[in-house]
Order: sequence, then structure tokens, then C-alpha cells
Amino acid sequence: MGPPAFAIVLVIALIISAQLAVMLDRGRTLSQRLRDLGTGGDAFGLLYIAMLVLGPTGTLLGSLLAHPGPGAAAGLALAVLTWLAAVVLAHRHRPGPGRHASS
Repeated sequence: MGPPAFAIVLVIALIISAQLAVMLDRGRTLSQRLRDLGTGGDAFGLLYIAMLVLGPTGTLLGSLLAHPGPGAAAGLALAVLTWLAAVVLAHRHRPGPGRHASS
């Protein structure tokens, strides 16, 4: 398979990831989505979307250098590292007390 085939796979992955992003709950902020690891909700959906986008992107870039396998591995590793950093940052920035908290 050459770069045109990998480009088609990338377009399909972008369409699927956009459909998954639309199915996520719209009323929540990104940091709220990333903090719900215990429930297995949107945080893992965002990881799946990142892997769907960055895996084929790495494969496409790697195919241009005649090494699609390492490119895909690098794209998936970048997706996991980016998601992990976002989860850590979301957990470090806790929201303040709500309006019903005691003062």
C-alpha cells in the first residue's frame, strides 16, 4: 500500500472520530471529561478518538519515508502520551468549591 491508500484510511478515521466526538456529552467541559476515569466515560472516548486520528496520520507520514509501521507506532504513542498529559493536567486543576459548599 502506498501513500494514497493511507490517505484514504486517514480520511475514514477522521470521519469516524468526528462521529464519535459528536456522540460525547456536549454539556461538559474538556477537563470534566478527562476527570471521569473512574466511570470510564468520555475520557476513554477521547483516547480512542486520539488514537483513531494520530495512528493513521503517523502511518501516512511514515509511508512517505518508506516506513509505515514505525510511523503508526509513533502516532499511537503520541496519542497515548498526549492523552495522558491532558488527563494529568485536568486532575491538577480542580474546580473551586461549588455554590453549596460551606464557607
